[in-house]
Amino acid sequence: MKLRPVHCIRLWLAAAVILTIQIAAAAQSAGVSYRVTLDKSPNTHFLHVEVRVNSTAPSIDVAMPAWSPGSYNIHNGWRNVQEFSANDETGASLKFEKVDKQTWRIHRQAGQATTARYKLYYRSYNDEMCYITSPNVFMYVIGKKPYPMEGPISVKLEAPAEWRVQTGMEPGSAPNTYVAPDYDTFIDSSILIGSNWEQTQFDYHGIPHYCVFIGKGNFDKQKITDDTKKVVTYLLDMMGGAPYEKYVFFLRSRPGQGSGGLEHLNSTDISFSAYNTHDPQSAYLRFMFVVAHEFYHLFNVKRIRPAILGPFDYSHEQNTRNLYVSEGMTSYWAAVGLKRSGVWSLQDYYDELNREIEKLQSAPGHKIMSVELSSWDTWNRGDNATNNSIDYYNKGELIGNLLDLEIRYRTSNQRSLTHVFLYLLKNNGLPKPGFEEVHGFRAAVETITREAAPSNFDFGDFFKKYVSGVEEIPWNDFLDHAGLMLEQKKGKPRAYIGITTGTTLPAAGFFAAPQQLVRDGQIAVTNIAPGSPAEEAGLDVGDILVSMDGDRIDPATFASRFNEKKPGSTITVAVMRRDRLKSFTVNVSQQEPLSYSIKSKDGAGDLQKTIFRSWLAEK
Repeated sequence: MKLRPVHCIRLWLAAAVILTIQIAAAAQSAGVSYRVTLDKSPNTHFLHVEVRVNSTAPSIDVAMPAWSPGSYNIHNGWRNVQEFSANDETGASLKFEKVDKQTWRIHRQAGQATTARYKLYYRSYNDEMCYITSPNVFMYVIGKKPYPMEGPISVKLEAPAEWRVQTGMEPGSAPNTYVAPDYDTFIDSSILIGSNWEQTQFDYHGIPHYCVFIGKGNFDKQKITDDTKKVVTYLLDMMGGAPYEKYVFFLRSRPGQGSGGLEHLNSTDISFSAYNTHDPQSAYLRFMFVVAHEFYHLFNVKRIRPAILGPFDYSHEQNTRNLYVSEGMTSYWAAVGLKRSGVWSLQDYYDELNREIEKLQSAPGHKIMSVELSSWDTWNRGDNATNNSIDYYNKGELIGNLLDLEIRYRTSNQRSLTHVFLYLLKNNGLPKPGFEEVHGFRAAVETITREAAPSNFDFGDFFKKYVSGVEEIPWNDFLDHAGLMLEQKKGKPRAYIGITTGTTLPAAGFFAAPQQLVRDGQIAVTNIAPGSPAEEAGLDVGDILVSMDGDRIDPATFASRFNEKKPGSTITVAVMRRDRLKSFTVNVSQQEPLSYSIKSKDGAGDLQKTIFRSWLAEK
């Protein structure tokens, strides 16, 4: 598809680049406006931010969001705020105080308008662009505590003539403005201003979709655009159309490998490899998985969500047991969408399912942590998370497969998980309240199943075992519904003592830094598997490996030297532990790595064939 230039906003440039953001006050309601001035020296990375509010209250609280919707961790953006001040509409200074780590209380005197100012150290502003991820930049005025003040917001952007602007927000009526109905929507829209990017476009029923490529690399913009259009078209058709007037994929290339993203209502931020996206092919397939995952989030989590996830309380963690639905099943729909749209082959889908099964089955925590608990605890992972936790993305995606197959089987393929999500979108989709925390998702599954199987709709046992519980999943019981089976194979036995090694250590005790780098040339024990020979011998996380059977070892030689050892033998390992040299004798066991493979069964019945064809769009 032809690369299209984006509209350039040509405005005045003086000593500083000005980015002005103003809220359009509704009739007879208070108004809030933002003004952000980019420092004239980009290498300072300073944004000069003003927040103006109309209010006659004796005091006004403004706060930095503690977290960003879709990113379930506390980012503490307040730490980059400095030189806070406030004044009234005459310019007179007002007293203020910090009432907690992220909230400033301004004490008013007279008049109606109050302006707060602060400098923000913001590394995403440099001499090529300013990439605003809004929860890291914009304080909010607290209205009905703890929520942001209600009211529409308009954004006016001023930038140098050679820079261009892109955002997921809708254009306003005034020149060079964009609008949002409220603070939640406003900070859910990234803003890109800069020169070092290109853009492609495709349409869905006249609705423009933009692929914005930030940075350079050897990636194929046209192929990415074409494949994105395929999966976007399929997922929108499946869900009943596009609930927006415009959508933007912000695709930022970077060194290294892998990809990640953060979703928004009508855009997404995705990072990807500048030079390793298309080769090998598996890397490209994973990249497209991220694209599909982040896009489907516009339905699942941005509109279909647990009740606690919107409207947002930005002041602290918002724990929910349902991220296995919001994140894990988004991964399920991403994989399904890629397969049904033709971007993935059937074998690609099987490979994805095989990997996810292997990941879950090999996680030590899958026998002790439920997927609901994994979701609840995501804000604060424990120090022993490698051994006692699971990934709700991983198990949630697998549960999506199981539920879809089980619903189809119980209803003779008259209902599916698609119907469940369409039901949730209709009955709990934004702006309606989200689904109930404890039983809301299960209730939707049972409601849809009851429509076609009134005597077989109870999923209590399923949720008790595999969602709230930790029972092993009988994979073949579910795969059989589609005439499939799971083969488990043992790999070649290899030496095993149960340690993971690396050059970065986790914190070790009260006085430790969050991470510790070992010295160059050293290799450390970073994890000990429960019940392993290493644990029995007394090795510990943080031990620096010095020698094995008298020979010096380092990051370059340890793996090859250890793999020479024979199961049933013993090794003597010398380590440095808290500046003391210690020696341990470790029994070498063996490990037979397991791999999984989805296969078609012989003699599948008519219902199995029907389920298989409709599930994965196969002939």
